[in-house]
Amino acid sequence: MATQKALNSAAAPGSSRQGLLVIGVVAVAAIVLAIVVIALAGTGSVSGAINYTELPQSRGEDGAFVLGNPDAPITIIEFADYGCPHCLTYHGTMQEFIQKYVVTGKAKFEYRNFPTAGGDLTRFAAQLQECAEEQRPGAFWEAYGLLYGYSEGGRYNRDVGRTLATDLNMNYSDLLTCSSDASQVTTDINFGRTSQITGTPAVMVRYNDGPAQFINYNGQVYNRGSVTIDVLGAVVEQAQ
Repeated sequence: MATQKALNSAAAPGSSRQGLLVIGVVAVAAIVLAIVVIALAGTGSVSGAINYTELPQSRGEDGAFVLGNPDAPITIIEFADYGCPHCLTYHGTMQEFIQKYVVTGKAKFEYRNFPTAGGDLTRFAAQLQECAEEQRPGAFWEAYGLLYGYSEGGRYNRDVGRTLATDLNMNYSDLLTCSSDASQVTTDINFGRTSQITGTPAVMVRYNDGPAQFINYNGQVYNRGSVTIDVLGAVVEQAQ
């Protein structure tokens, strides 16, 4: 009996260490799983949790793609490039803006493809976006989410056209044929240059149906680079 008690006492510390080891393994596995989930989230799904199909979609006078309540008194305009690292970083802010102010009907969001770092690849992607919209209304914004997802997941490359066609369930040959005549990206570029846009991301504002202008808030003119969500929110609230 004494021998059995001794064995039990000796086994206790080992059992405790084994339990801690199991807990450690489970914790590490959970962390790895979380990392995998985060990584997969950026490989081609619509960025964030925004369902663009539930939001009003329209085109501006020059064909610009606009998201949100047609009667909103203010439009935030973003010039961006899917291949631009700074644009990718800023995309989270734009998603927050859409969630807080476009989904709620307070503002519209106008997206202008403006190739910088992405160069010809971004021009091509923009042409495919326009063609996708022609094939299926609403596909421009589907592609918008997908393209940022590719960029987040390291898949924004020369195969982007085929990848996009597959994810949109469209015929790549048809999109490719259409792309040679797709000119909205040229309109966006010219509009940006006329508006003195020199890099991406860049943000402008339009009040009602007025001209695009740089944001002027608290005496500061935001004529280059990104604009914080706090400033965007304040400008929107002032326009209500």
